[in-house]
Amino acid sequence: MQLQAPKFWESKGLVAYLLWPLSCIYGLVTRIRKLLFQIKLLPSQQLPVPVIFIGNIRVGGTGKTPCVIALARALQHKGFQPGVMTRGYRSQLSSDQTKEVFTTDQAVAVGDEALLMALHLQSLQIPVWIGSNRFLVGQHLLEKYTSCDVIISDDGLQHYALGRQAARHGGKDIEIIVRDARGEGNELLLPAGPLREPTTRARDITLDMKIISTDHDASMHDLVPAPQHFLIPCYMPHAYQLINPAVTQDLKSWSGKRILAVAGIAAPEKFFKPLRDLGLDIECQALEDHANLSSFNWNQYPPSAIDVIFMTEKDAVKCKDLQDDRIWVVPLEAVIPNKLIDFISEILQR
Repeated sequence: MQLQAPKFWESKGLVAYLLWPLSCIYGLVTRIRKLLFQIKLLPSQQLPVPVIFIGNIRVGGTGKTPCVIALARALQHKGFQPGVMTRGYRSQLSSDQTKEVFTTDQAVAVGDEALLMALHLQSLQIPVWIGSNRFLVGQHLLEKYTSCDVIISDDGLQHYALGRQAARHGGKDIEIIVRDARGEGNELLLPAGPLREPTTRARDITLDMKIISTDHDASMHDLVPAPQHFLIPCYMPHAYQLINPAVTQDLKSWSGKRILAVAGIAAPEKFFKPLRDLGLDIECQALEDHANLSSFNWNQYPPSAIDVIFMTEKDAVKCKDLQDDRIWVVPLEAVIPNKLIDFISEILQR
């Protein structure tokens, strides 16, 4: 199983050019599919409330999950009553099922990212629902939560069966593309490059996720690199103990300790680098994205060799039964700039 994106995705080298014909075929298929929805040969249905699509054109994690959580909180603070829907990747649902996600659910049943969203949002009474049919998911969410006035769709940019009236065309649905420090790599489509769609793909808003130090720089909040292009600061504020989340500790306090950092995410280096930047001496264990940590051999890292174990929140939701007091969870929090939430609010209130 591939742990990280292939290195040739970052430059237009020999391997990329050899795979370029396959990219042309992939691009043609995606354009034909999109056209079939546009001319209504393939059916699409639209929900009665605005939908904010948060997705990426590059495969692999670009920071959508912390962005969805932060945006849901910001919209609620602004006076909206948001709901969240997501596919529930690797959940146990069949293709025609939908489900509301609760904090008591197991990650293996609903998917790690969906459970993580629920853990952050359920206390705010922001519902999280999963299912592969986004229209059906949204419909069931709205039937139960009749006061919900906007739905945030985690991913779904390419899910054209859910109709939309894009804000750039005067509508109230918003398509947001999330990028990280890797950008678009060699800017080629799969499999020669990392892109699902060309860089010219239309969008209403572009977000650049930037991981900064734990000392959050508030001056970055309102930085706008270009029109409808926003910088989203992400930071690791602290760590909390897996067996007792109420116990928190500053990351810098582990300086000089023997640290193991475990990451089962699409881009593990995004977790490891900020820890190194803090001056921590870490041993890195990169796992496949959405890895099943129940089969991970923790015994190979006894207390005599490792003092502290750091893991991401996405991994931690799959480790509820672990009783190792050395394990600390490092959350990644995104901050929504005031100008961005104001811009989104204006669209929703059209």
